[in-house]
Amino acid sequence: MGLTLGALTGCGDRPARWDASTRLPIESVGLSGAVAVADPALDRVMMLSASSELSLANTPLRVGKNIVAIEPSLDRSTLFVLSRGVQPRLHPDDEHPSLTVIDGGVQPKVTARYSLTDPLQGIALDPEGQWAVVHDAGGLVVNPNELIFVNLQDPSSTPVSKTVRSFGGRPERLTFTSELTVPNGPPRRLLIVETERDVSLIDLSDLTRDEVTVLLPKTPSGATGAPAEVAVHDGAAGARIAVRLENDPNVVLLELGQPPAGDARPFKLLVNVADVGGVPSSIAFVQTDGGLRLAALVPTASRATLIDPSSSFPETVRFPRPFSRLTRVTGDLAAQPAGSDVALLWSPSTAGIAFWSLGKTSGTPYRSVDHYDIGIAVAQVTDIPGEQNAHLKLLESAKGAEFYVLDLNQRQSFPMLTQASGFSLSVSPDGERVWALRSGTRSFARILLSTLHPTSLDVERDVLAVYDVARRDQGRAVIALHASEQAGETSLGATVLDALEPDTARSRFFSGLWLGGLP
Repeated sequence: MGLTLGALTGCGDRPARWDASTRLPIESVGLSGAVAVADPALDRVMMLSASSELSLANTPLRVGKNIVAIEPSLDRSTLFVLSRGVQPRLHPDDEHPSLTVIDGGVQPKVTARYSLTDPLQGIALDPEGQWAVVHDAGGLVVNPNELIFVNLQDPSSTPVSKTVRSFGGRPERLTFTSELTVPNGPPRRLLIVETERDVSLIDLSDLTRDEVTVLLPKTPSGATGAPAEVAVHDGAAGARIAVRLENDPNVVLLELGQPPAGDARPFKLLVNVADVGGVPSSIAFVQTDGGLRLAALVPTASRATLIDPSSSFPETVRFPRPFSRLTRVTGDLAAQPAGSDVALLWSPSTAGIAFWSLGKTSGTPYRSVDHYDIGIAVAQVTDIPGEQNAHLKLLESAKGAEFYVLDLNQRQSFPMLTQASGFSLSVSPDGERVWALRSGTRSFARILLSTLHPTSLDVERDVLAVYDVARRDQGRAVIALHASEQAGETSLGATVLDALEPDTARSRFFSGLWLGGLP
């Protein structure tokens, strides 16, 4: 049950939980309708939600003992809390490790709890919401290649353990693919597991099936190749996966090919290696005027190499700057080119951006790249959720002192300057506002994406984080968290404002949030 905050008083002896203290730094997550704040001292998560009149409800939700990770789903509707339980377990009633699933809407609640057998420390979430994979064992004797698969669409299901066979590595990155076409059987999704030296493919439609593991080639120095990035493509010609290697000019190309006659496997993995002429910094499958290509950026040579995945034949495209990052933006454009892609190029060490039109690559490399000098080296490109402003991107500088709003349709960028470095940006879930905050100060700002008008706000206490959430009365609120520590005691408070019309003269402050739910 939610607790609307107000004056809290009591008398007489109080339980020990009143004296429990969660120390800084405090971990918090913004969700669709609430702000989640981890309270590991009492094995719970405080869910803060707002309503009309700027009221704040504090819903404490019990999770497993010894929280090790909290992760939101891609759409911010759900929170996942991974706990180690009691370690070591000395009594039958000592709590097992667990994964708790919490609805992050305006009425937050626990929707599922999965018991685990081992104390794991990492969690990978399926962007399509079907799976959670728990990994990274932390017990006395561990199996580092064990993955625990949790079926999120069936809360009553039992988590499934699967050990990935590797050549001495341990899982470092997990990537869920979308549905891929295979030559033998219906389409299926894969989990790509990267270790320090190999890559494994797990069939998510049948976890009992053996995974396919690829030992990566040696580097020019003779060391075992280490994966740095994977790219996936599915099309009429079949599914393909590319693996970029660390400090290696070679890119590994994997094709989900036809298995031999009578073989029940959905595919046979065909492996090829292509040299892109330098160590690539980023890869992506792109559609060009000549068909599907793997684009590999080689910033040391200020160029990209386009590899035909069928023949491994390379083509070179020169750039005016040594760009090191790319992302396809074709689907975000109002006028999308037919049969080819447009990519955005940037680099954290080179000022400016560029639009790369892949429909004009053959024979016209310079005309295919339109460069724009925006005056900053871009460290991060952030998408805007929703359809209304999907054509906008946030371009953040490495120092956090300024950022740009980029209009992909008009190919125009608009600078937004701050008074100092160290600012962080967050986009509202509805894609209409950006919040800029320098954590630890009393000032933050809202930028309306429709007009690019900034509104600066100053509150009475230092702000830890700012979150834009839906209100229970259909409006929107911004919740600014405050945390401080004195004499070993940590206090947690929040200021609530109307996110659509923020005004500090019409804000409300709430203190003593750690006391929510205590008897």
